[in-house]
Amino acid sequence: MIILGIGLVVVARANREPAAPPRIGDHWHSAYSIYDCGEEVPFFQSVADPDGIHSHRDSVVHIHPFNSSATGGDAQMSVLLEAMFATVTPEAITTREAGTISAADGCGDQAAVIKVARYAVDPEVELISVFDDDFGSIPFLQNREAFVIAKVPAGEDPPPPSPIALAALDASTGTPLDSQPVPLDLVDEDGNLING
Repeated sequence: MIILGIGLVVVARANREPAAPPRIGDHWHSAYSIYDCGEEVPFFQSVADPDGIHSHRDSVVHIHPFNSSATGGDAQMSVLLEAMFATVTPEAITTREAGTISAADGCGDQAAVIKVARYAVDPEVELISVFDDDFGSIPFLQNREAFVIAKVPAGEDPPPPSPIALAALDASTGTPLDSQPVPLDLVDEDGNLING
């Protein structure tokens, strides 16, 4: 009886509705851009989507959680980065599409740093906050935000999201394109679905 009781508590906690959005059933969009010293680099190409926070090769983060591990306060940048086979640290931005963008390489003759910026996009593009560490824990707070992941000269903020990303955000609809998870191990090194 005790083992059964513990098992029920674990299942209930794993499936409970989060107090804060996004919740299972929500569908949000956020634009994103990646810059290397002011030059935009290719956006993510992976089709992986284990938890419902991913991109469709379109410079937009699609946020429609499949499970409680990507809802509420757990809807974080780390979930997107894992699905896109990318990492962002204070030392470097690493993606399959752009390789490694190292802060140590600087921007021209200037020292460089890695930062992530959150922008509001409605009614106009406005810088809200800048992060210089712990990038994976950046939360997705609402529908229609924009994020810029960038290597920039030390002392500078990331540039605004690109016009391409903002146009893709405006073109996004509220209907999920995927209704089932796509595990990481079903995606090849080019980001394509294996046998798909």
